[in-house]
Amino acid sequence: MEITAALVSQLREKTGVGMMECKKALLECDGDLEKAVDLLRVRGKAGAEKRAGRVAADGVAAAAIVGSVGAIVELNSETDFVARNDEFQALAQSVAMTAATNGEEDVSALRGASIPAGADYAGRTVGEALDEITARLRENIVLRRAAIFRAADGEFVADYVHKVTNKIAVLLRVRGDAGDEARVSAARSIAMHIAAAKPSFLRREDIPAETLEHERQILDEKARTENANKPEAIIERIVHGGLGKYYKQVCLLDQAYVRESDKTVGAALADAGIEVVDFRLFIVGQD
Repeated sequence: MEITAALVSQLREKTGVGMMECKKALLECDGDLEKAVDLLRVRGKAGAEKRAGRVAADGVAAAAIVGSVGAIVELNSETDFVARNDEFQALAQSVAMTAATNGEEDVSALRGASIPAGADYAGRTVGEALDEITARLRENIVLRRAAIFRAADGEFVADYVHKVTNKIAVLLRVRGDAGDEARVSAARSIAMHIAAAKPSFLRREDIPAETLEHERQILDEKARTENANKPEAIIERIVHGGLGKYYKQVCLLDQAYVRESDKTVGAALADAGIEVVDFRLFIVGQD
């Protein structure tokens, strides 16, 4: 079949591999994009930092906490020029405040919610404010997604936004004493870690069985490719070690804590006397 330049570029975006290698992989896989990704991973060529699911969008992420409810939102624009606009960023913060005030994460419902007093655009609905700024800035402005956490008894919520870019936001639901400043500060540090390390799951048990099996198959095939004629026991040890590294990459509790790399996040949480119940990570332009 014909391998188009667009398909090759898409594979390159997902893997970070050169154009010629991408084209060869697509030819070997009859143009199947996902199979080509796996093939490049087996060959050790796919960049680990590249992630599937990117979307063509700019914008900002914002966070707000109102009482026991926390919210993060992603507001998209067409260009970075608008994303850096103070008015646009203020609206994103107002939308996050509205989501936290109303405890609402459904985008359609959030568009109809009134922005609370004290926030920019107060008195308007989120939809009206979006329409107004769209007309003024002459770009398509889209509220892409929102997430909220409600803290139960014995819990609190914490948030973090990477202020250098305003493109990464984290929301945590934490079990611990909300009146203890040290514990609240520790939770915020963990939120900062999440923004930096970008885990996909809280713990190993949260990884879907099909996702884990897919990873195991990739590791197994790679081990057999690189260690031909080695005993089965050695292959199994290599795969087991690969899964251990995978857990440290994608599971928050298994990751090395960015502030103290000699301990895991799980150990850091235990030292702080808190427990992460759940988290959300928004990165602008990614699923």
